[in-house]
Amino acid sequence: MKERTLFIIKYYFSLIGLSVLYKPLFLMFNNGDTACSIGDYFNVATNGLLHDFAVAGYFTIIPLLLIMVSLFKEIPMRKILTCYNWGVAFLFTLAFLADMTLYPYWGVKLDASVLIYLDSPLNAFASITIWHFLLLLLLLAGGTYGIFRLLKLFCEKEYQPMSKELKPLATSRWTMLGAGILIGGVMFIGIRGGVTESTNNIGSVYFSDKQILNHSAVNPIFSFLYSLMHTEDFRKEYTFFEEEERAAIFNGLYPHDEQITDTLFTTRRPNIITIVLEGMSAELIEELGGMKGVTPNFNRLAREGVLFTNCHANSFRTDRGLICALSGYPSFPKTSVMKSTTKSQKLPSLASALANEGYTNTFIYGGDINFTNMRGYLYSTGYRTLIADEDFTSAERSTHQWGAGDDITFNRLYETVKSQKSSPWHITLLTLSSHEPWSVPYNRIPGDEIANSFAFTDEELGKFIDRLKQTEEWKNTLVICISDHTLARYPEGSKQSDINRNRIPLLFLGGVIKEPKRIEAICNQSDLVGTILPQLGISNAPFPFSRNILGPGYTYPFAYHCFNNGFTFIDGTGISVFDLDSRKAIHNEPADGGKQRLDRAKAILQTTYFDFYNK
Repeated sequence: MKERTLFIIKYYFSLIGLSVLYKPLFLMFNNGDTACSIGDYFNVATNGLLHDFAVAGYFTIIPLLLIMVSLFKEIPMRKILTCYNWGVAFLFTLAFLADMTLYPYWGVKLDASVLIYLDSPLNAFASITIWHFLLLLLLLAGGTYGIFRLLKLFCEKEYQPMSKELKPLATSRWTMLGAGILIGGVMFIGIRGGVTESTNNIGSVYFSDKQILNHSAVNPIFSFLYSLMHTEDFRKEYTFFEEEERAAIFNGLYPHDEQITDTLFTTRRPNIITIVLEGMSAELIEELGGMKGVTPNFNRLAREGVLFTNCHANSFRTDRGLICALSGYPSFPKTSVMKSTTKSQKLPSLASALANEGYTNTFIYGGDINFTNMRGYLYSTGYRTLIADEDFTSAERSTHQWGAGDDITFNRLYETVKSQKSSPWHITLLTLSSHEPWSVPYNRIPGDEIANSFAFTDEELGKFIDRLKQTEEWKNTLVICISDHTLARYPEGSKQSDINRNRIPLLFLGGVIKEPKRIEAICNQSDLVGTILPQLGISNAPFPFSRNILGPGYTYPFAYHCFNNGFTFIDGTGISVFDLDSRKAIHNEPADGGKQRLDRAKAILQTTYFDFYNK
């Protein structure tokens, strides 16, 4: 009995030890320039124990049950535990590696949202080089073997007697059963997070105003399992107000306005090209106050068109950003609208609104258009011709790990424009070269592969516009340039609390531009459709969450952004950031007006999610 009891106790605490050891590695790998003291590491480890207790409990249940069964029936304990330990070692290593690898790109902890990419595994791995992938495989194999050996070594003394299939005496058997039930009860309390009314959740381990320290304390296995069990219905989680209060706060935030105070174009039926610039941030564009020398073409083109200088992305990934820009529909912290086939097909879009006016709609992308249900969404919302990876040669598709590079797709865009036999038409291009692993046939900015990749996209954009200007089509064409999202943690040290963290370019170009101008109003990318349709004399009524920036009713400019289980709200009074895991504001600048900003953001999330849920 003693050996079995010691085995369970040591097994439980060995799993806790693995989780505790991982935390400083994660913090060292991801804290960037943030200075961390010994006290920070200690606080990360101790505050994170709530999650570690739970994870250890999850994975110790099986050995505990096996031991309790072995009290009454002879089973091959050693063989079963050996197989089980290999599985535990693999899962722990996989979770740690995935968490540490994805965090620099996403800025969030490992959660169940990674599962939406498993239906396109090639795209899921397209962001990493072959050498990086091989290194990860090597680390996965080495880590799995290492953890297995540690588990076996740490529990070797107690592990051996169980392999002899010894039957305990009857009295010892019932004593051990009672001890097992007691141990199971203690582990259940650890899984639950204590004996109080509240239960363990992601925010249970948050302790600092530095988000990197909070994220370091989160156990990635707990984060994944917790999000997996809380992805079905967020109605209760996102219910902040009673209906009357919610309506009072939300009323007027998204006014329906089809009038225009300023006419931007010389015609109401231009041909339209929408260029969605992958990951392009205002931080990379000098004309928007960003880095110098990265986007000289966008800078010069911005002075020829209508530039929106204070546009902010609604979300943080392409599948979400496309919905915001093309359907004028808001984003959500943990839900991909595009991935929901039954709901995304019910959305209106710029393409469907234009199709009703006689436009033909074409979408061009150099990558896999099946990724995250993109094909289903596009066909459902008005696009009739899709040009994607399978429409390019194998040589063209191999120019970037995500597919055909921007030099190739901009050329295809030009050919598609020239092949249009009747007007009006609308063509959308989604670029991809400005996406990790930042491999482009270009080296104008050595030493910064990220900036260089965006410089390459900018180069191809400039070449395309210059070619288009030489054609007859230019005179009757509107070109819309907008980004899908910005990059997490780029430039180095970028945080959600930075007011420019999610600012993106929005630019109208073309021969139909009445005159160059700059529009300074704060807005979202989701306002594109609500703004552009009135300029064309088309109703924007189907887009209740897309505002007409140039309408007389746009009297309260603000920007609303969702990140993975949090949101940001910016208006003329300042910026507020709210973490939904801890249910706390993590940034309010200035504090004055912070409650109003947060209440409005909460009302938006509650309203829009209820709308999504009921589609």
